Amino acid sequence: MARVKLIVSRDDIAAEHHALFDELAALRGRISGPSTVVLHSPGLARPWNEISEFLHRHSVVEPSHAELAVCATAREKDCGYIWNAHVPLARKAGVSATTIDLVRDRRNVIGMSGAEMAVVQYVRQLIQNNRVEPHVFDRLLQAHGPQWLVELTVWIGRYQALAGILNGFDVRPTMAVEELPVVPPAAPTGPVARPPLSTPRVEPITRREQVPEAHRAIFDTVAEGRGSVRGPFSILMYSPVLCRRLLDVGTFLRFNSRLEADSRELAILAAAREKDCPYIWAAHAPTTRQAGISNAVVSVVRDRGDLTGVPAAERDVVDYTWQLLKNNAVAPVVFDRLHGRHGVPWLVELTCLIGHYGIVASILNAFEVAPAPDAEPLPLAGGQKGP
Repeated sequence: MARVKLIVSRDDIAAEHHALFDELAALRGRISGPSTVVLHSPGLARPWNEISEFLHRHSVVEPSHAELAVCATAREKDCGYIWNAHVPLARKAGVSATTIDLVRDRRNVIGMSGAEMAVVQYVRQLIQNNRVEPHVFDRLLQAHGPQWLVELTVWIGRYQALAGILNGFDVRPTMAVEELPVVPPAAPTGPVARPPLSTPRVEPITRREQVPEAHRAIFDTVAEGRGSVRGPFSILMYSPVLCRRLLDVGTFLRFNSRLEADSRELAILAAAREKDCPYIWAAHAPTTRQAGISNAVVSVVRDRGDLTGVPAAERDVVDYTWQLLKNNAVAPVVFDRLHGRHGVPWLVELTCLIGHYGIVASILNAFEVAPAPDAEPLPLAGGQKGP
């Protein structure tokens, strides 16, 4: 049973949001899955949903590759709901039964076709290790181009975020036709977390003239609040409309949500640590301190230290973030404390914030986007930056 009341009917939401409910329900005939949770935050629900609408209606990633990536993500995140919903779509798109079985059982990629193997390797490496081996990245980039690979990466990050909502709020399929068995993950293989290369794997889009005329207004919108296009946006601009939709979600979560600045910045920092993302760490460690989080707490997060001495409210935010990202589940005691302290809409927005920065980290990690050389460092296991 889900941990909160799911919004499945117009009567489950305030009258002033009935039009929004009808709009979202009309897209697929009903409200289901993550939307039954996200609608507890009506202001977030529309921009959040628009990312999925872009991916499913306009992405250049072919359905066979997209659905395989979604299924592989569901497996890595132990999300039975997504697995049950998308395995039939993967089969319909032409993904082989052999491949689906290998993904389901966390078996070696030997036995998959070359194209399927590369997609599954990309998903597994990105989620397990927060890095992607050069030969896997380069094979997909050369075969499909930057926009395709940006959008595939967002497919993966997006379904990690949706799995976070479903797992965190314990939403399960009512009728599981495609069971996802419990299979303990194998020891991670592939690249260890290490500082990003000094040069991104594709040319960043930082100048207006790099963007087709039709999408230069999006470039201008991204640059407006920052003075430039940089970091994740310099990669996301390979898919300008998708970039704008992610920008809208990030803008809501950072400036219009119920999350207090200290909780918001601390959750972003904890996600940056768990995703081994130096760029996000460098951008948000200073703002976390400015929001009132002590340097001692920042150091505990940075070092993956013992949370025992961290103030209770801050400890629960970090613990929730780490459990969701590491364990694909949240202990009832932590969920219940945050639920009781802040309410459902706040907790929905926290969960979506963690998921959103998981998408951002996926882009930065996969495409090897480094912070400025003099930025606050995030210790990683792999030694010095590459050439």
